Amino acid sequence: MYEGSLFEKLTNTFTDIAHDDKESLYLSIANNLTYIFSTNVGSSEACLDYGKPELNDVNLGLEESLTNINVVFTDSILKYEPRLYDVNVQSSTGSQNLSKIKITIKGYMRANNEDHRVEYTAIIVNDGIIEVKK
Repeated sequence: MYEGSLFEKLTNTFTDIAHDDKESLYLSIANNLTYIFSTNVGSSEACLDYGKPELNDVNLGLEESLTNINVVFTDSILKYEPRLYDVNVQSSTGSQNLSKIKITIKGYMRANNEDHRVEYTAIIVNDGIIEVKK
């Protein structure tokens, strides 16, 4: 039975044990993605590249910024969330609200000796806070 990652055990943040291994792992990955994307690059002394980069590059247009987000977040997920593989990150903004960026993370995880397709959604709002949802 999946009992949470080492970080979740140390911080006592993994409490949802009523789910099966697949669902528990899925929730644990969402939890870790939230930590990754809620941390600014350079904030971790142990891993200076851990977290989300500065997203406000005035030299980039909207499309270039979204492409940059896709690349940087994919690299970060591959490096700091090894339970996900074959990761595809796509970001977009709504035509009504350019200060809100939706990031879709698709990939696969392995649970109970089977590969499972997973999808997460992260929303970046104007204050830079990111929340990952299933």
